[in-house]
Amino acid sequence: MNITPRGCRSIGGELALGMEECRATAMSMFTSYGYNPFNPSELQLLEGMMKNLHRRRRGRVIALNSPFGEPCCLRADLTLSVLSYMALHHAQEDFPLRLCYSERVFATPRPPRDNIEDTQVGVELLGWEGIGSDVEVLAVLLRALDSLGLTESVVVLGDVSLFPALFADLPEGLAEKLIELLEDGAYYEYGEALASSEASERCKKILGELPWLKGTHEILSRAGRFFGSSALLRPLHEITASLAALGYGDRVRVDLGFIRDLGYYTGPVFNVYSSGRGHLLGGGGRYAASLADTRFSCQAVGFGVSLRELALSREARQPSPRVMIWAGHTSPDRALAYAASLAAAKSPFEISWNADDSESKDCAIKRGCAWWVNIEGDYALELPSGRRAAIPGTGGAR
Repeated sequence: MNITPRGCRSIGGELALGMEECRATAMSMFTSYGYNPFNPSELQLLEGMMKNLHRRRRGRVIALNSPFGEPCCLRADLTLSVLSYMALHHAQEDFPLRLCYSERVFATPRPPRDNIEDTQVGVELLGWEGIGSDVEVLAVLLRALDSLGLTESVVVLGDVSLFPALFADLPEGLAEKLIELLEDGAYYEYGEALASSEASERCKKILGELPWLKGTHEILSRAGRFFGSSALLRPLHEITASLAALGYGDRVRVDLGFIRDLGYYTGPVFNVYSSGRGHLLGGGGRYAASLADTRFSCQAVGFGVSLRELALSREARQPSPRVMIWAGHTSPDRALAYAASLAAAKSPFEISWNADDSESKDCAIKRGCAWWVNIEGDYALELPSGRRAAIPGTGGAR
């Protein structure tokens, strides 16, 4: 019987185990940098979300009513949950504030994807001005990816603050159209719309080149000469230089045509990929952390990455040898005391309460266990070779 609707997934087996390992590793890294865990509500009030969510994402909200009749939606945005919590529980003098999370988000899918839910891990750093916060968040992200074995992951950087300046001389309608085409990655249509416009030849030359100004950090020097000024590119210069000094220079790319949710993000933005040609894991950037109808307002930087994509992108790890503890003729307390010693050593195991030892061994082999332990006999069998080894110390668990 299937009770999972289209667009949703029930995940088990090796993928679920990999996702849990990724979650635990990432959250441990985040908390070591001072980010405090945050657990938001699964439901969000619809009115508040529609007032504060970026216009391009409002149409993807999954609306419903709470049991109390309040118009709500499934959690559409983790950042807004963070901001709402901060506005209710903290004042400006508490800044800077650091939170991390591992939670699900829900949205109507965009083709070719069909999933309406995804579990994300991420951080939010609120109330800290300057490039230091951008570099901190990116360094935390890259260190977390390193700890997961994704040492060839790549960050692609852009800066949405470029666009108001570069598009300032264009008619408002044309500027909005070109920005939407860039957001959608429709570069051919972007070029056609720009070429047929009444923009000056200088504007056409600069803006026409914009989607193709991408590559390693050296592209910033070329772009500065092209723009006639490097002032606009100073934040990206500083971020890439700092990341290079931290040893991440070869894993940073620049894409000056990269834009996301202009009006929500206000500065440097980024996507992160599992490798130079790999899957998109997630992204983030600098944004104006403010909420309608409140006085809460500050600068913030954050990111969210897909836990499932992290688990799928990791190289397969050799699992620790699994142990089957046979407790068929052993008292439960003794079996569980021995199990506790394996748990303390972080050795994976399971307990077999089967009264028949041969059936217990067969089960262990089917489960792929490396060892079958007979606590009563104080020995272990290596499976499937049958090599026997003593296990001193079990008697102390009597």
